[in-house]
Amino acid sequence: MNADSTDARQARADARADLVRRMFAVAISVGFAATLAKMNWVQNGALPGPAELNQTLILATALLAAVLGWESHLAAMTEKPLFGLWRFLVNLVLVFIYMFLLMASAHPECVLWTLAVIFLLYVVCDVLSMREQIASYNPALAGVARASAAQIGNIYAGGFAGRAQVSPGPAITLAWTGYFVLLAVIANARAYAHIRTTCVFALIGLVGFWIDAAPRDEHRAAARSMPLRLLLILIALIAAAVYFRFRSAAQRVI
Repeated sequence: MNADSTDARQARADARADLVRRMFAVAISVGFAATLAKMNWVQNGALPGPAELNQTLILATALLAAVLGWESHLAAMTEKPLFGLWRFLVNLVLVFIYMFLLMASAHPECVLWTLAVIFLLYVVCDVLSMREQIASYNPALAGVARASAAQIGNIYAGGFAGRAQVSPGPAITLAWTGYFVLLAVIANARAYAHIRTTCVFALIGLVGFWIDAAPRDEHRAAARSMPLRLLLILIALIAAAVYFRFRSAAQRVI
């Protein structure tokens, strides 16, 4: 590939990343502002009632989800440019799903499933990125133009095993994706009755993912942090299962 075509490819990737960033800012402002403006306590200048307080809590959780979850994703677009069309399109879909998440605060039963879909799309982005730029995840694969399924699987295996030369990023995202999918299954049909607790468990996952995705010497920390990470995720899921099952059983007795 000559220098001119390389520069054109990079310029197109930069333009795509810039569009995604701008659209994300618009989605945040529109989703948050439009939802907040519709709340009666904002329109009337009064303190929110219990139902509106719960909706405001959900909206704040959704806003944190957008800000904390997207921070590392935006950084990844700089380190791993949007060369591929499919990865670019998935990022655009993510922008609109975040806007939906903010606007759906009146429907708390949608929040956990929407977060689960968002993290599943993060995994799709990781897979597409590894397929295009596998050397960014394992320098030993430099020169591979398009990674195979086996090579992508080895990145996940290396991330969970804590291999020094393999980036743990995809494994970290997959672990927290499992948390949100299982949390949505556990709390299914119960989120509306336990809004505040649902937000707490969502925040555990969001903050945990944000801490894990923060820039650091990932390769050095991966081996000792992955078992602890999986243990904490398991403990949080067990706590959620016990809480929602216990509360549901108590309500049936009453």
